[in-house]
Amino acid sequence: MELKEIRSLVALSELGSISLVAQRLYLSPPAIHKQLKTLEGELDVQLYEKSGKQLQLTQAASILLPHMKELLIQHDSAISALKEWKGMKHGDVRIGTGPNAYIVPVILKHFRQQYPGIEVLIETGNTPVLMEELGKGSLDLTLIVSGELSERHDFQIEAVWDFELVLVSHQKNLATRPHLNDLKNQRFISFRAGSRMQAALDRYMAMHQFEPKVVMRLDNADFIRSMVRSGMGTAFLPLWVVERDIKEGHLHLIHPVEDYPSSKIALIRRKSGFVPHPVKGFIEAARSLEFKHLPLLSTTNPATPAKFKIRK
Repeated sequence: MELKEIRSLVALSELGSISLVAQRLYLSPPAIHKQLKTLEGELDVQLYEKSGKQLQLTQAASILLPHMKELLIQHDSAISALKEWKGMKHGDVRIGTGPNAYIVPVILKHFRQQYPGIEVLIETGNTPVLMEELGKGSLDLTLIVSGELSERHDFQIEAVWDFELVLVSHQKNLATRPHLNDLKNQRFISFRAGSRMQAALDRYMAMHQFEPKVVMRLDNADFIRSMVRSGMGTAFLPLWVVERDIKEGHLHLIHPVEDYPSSKIALIRRKSGFVPHPVKGFIEAARSLEFKHLPLLSTTNPATPAKFKIRK
C-alpha cells in the first residue's frame, strides 16, 4: 500500500465520487480509479460499490478506514516533527471555531506577535462537525461553547474560559434589579433548543425554577440581538454580542437579583504523541491571556479575579 492510495480511499469515503476525489487531490479521475483498483488488488477485497448516484465503501473498507486515517495522521505528524528538527520557522495551524468571534481575534493577535511566520487557517461550523473534523485530523484545535466539559480519551481540553450571558432589553423602564419571576410576563427570545448556548440557559432556568415566556427560538446570537433591538423581546446574550448596542443606548442591561447564567469556551486538541510546534504556540498564546485582554467575557470588574480558567 502507498500513501497516495490510502488518501484516495479516505477521500472517497467522505466525498462518494471519484471525480470529486480527483478534484481534491489534484489528479485525474482515471488516476484515482487506478489507485483504488491497485489497492483492491493488493488487499484482495472489493473496497467500494455503487449506491444510487454515489459510491460507498464496502464492509471490508469500513473496517480498514479508521486504521488508514490514523496512518495518514501519523504520517503528517512525522513530517511535522522532522521539519521542526530541521529548524523550519513556518507552518500552519488549523483552527475550527463556533460562535466565538470575540475570543478568536484576541488569541490570534497574541499568537502572531510571537509567531509571525506561521499561517492560521480558520474554519467555522457547529460543534458536532468541528469535533468530527478534529477527530479525523483535519483540524489541529477547536474552540467550542459548552457549559459542561469532560475530557474524552481521544480529546484533551487545553484551556477553558467562563463567560456570562447578560440579560438585555430595548426598554429603559424595566426594573434594574428584578427577580427572575418578576419577568414572567416578558417576551423572551432564545436560542434554538438543543444548542450549546441554550443548554446553559436551560440549566439556569431550571436551577431558579423560572419558566420564561419564549416567543422566538433562533440559531444566531446576532439575529437574536437584532430582534431584541427591534423591540420583539428580551434575551440572554454574551456581553461581546451586545456591548456596542449598550454603549450606543439601543439596548439596556437588566441586572436580576440572581447571578447571570454562564457557559464556557474550550480550546480542545486531539490527543496524539506529537504536538506540532505551531499548535503548541497557539495553545501557549491562548493560555497567556488575562482578564484585561478579554473584558467582555464578564461584567465583573477587571480588578477582581478573572472568571476564566486555564487547563495546563
